[in-house]
Amino acid sequence: MRPKAICYLIIMLLITGMIACGADDDDSEPTETDTSTPTSSEPAEPIVTAGRNVDFAVEEQAIRELYERYVTAHGDQETEILADVWLKSESDDVFTAWTFWAGTFERNNGWKAVTAAWDGIFRLHRGVMTTGITYIAIDRKGKAAVLRATYKWDGLQGDLISALEKDESDWKIRAIDYTGGKNGKQVKDLIEPAHTFGEIPED
Repeated sequence: MRPKAICYLIIMLLITGMIACGADDDDSEPTETDTSTPTSSEPAEPIVTAGRNVDFAVEEQAIRELYERYVTAHGDQETEILADVWLKSESDDVFTAWTFWAGTFERNNGWKAVTAAWDGIFRLHRGVMTTGITYIAIDRKGKAAVLRATYKWDGLQGDLISALEKDESDWKIRAIDYTGGKNGKQVKDLIEPAHTFGEIPED
């Protein structure tokens, strides 16, 4: 045989051997990895979220007691008590809205403005404030609430709407609209509250 022919024969034998090895691999038994479900498609472990058991009767009573302290502070003109029951934040969500200044609508945003406004109002109005709570709504987490009430104070009377918020473990007043919503919806009602007392009056 010529050297060139021998070379071709060796190359052909090598190629035939490689093809035969590949066929053997294809016929081999599938490994465990081939038959198992990929890890990414396996169901993840369920995520357990710790729920908060809310005792709505206790929360409602705490809100009533908070407003009792708040009302008492008006009669005694105790700004320290007012400071204790209000949420201390400079957010625009913290406010008072009223027409106590000669019937003119005013809204004071932020804790500092609320405090300053009460100092001024206490120079104009005195005496015991009385309120009658007509509605309380609490959200499912027990973190937010809305309260409606009637009020009488130094010749002034009307309806108030108040937003409350849980500050750690204590309820605080976040906002009050003493116009009962007559100057726009300053305080929004809760959507689908988990607990209510009373009913929202029809407009």
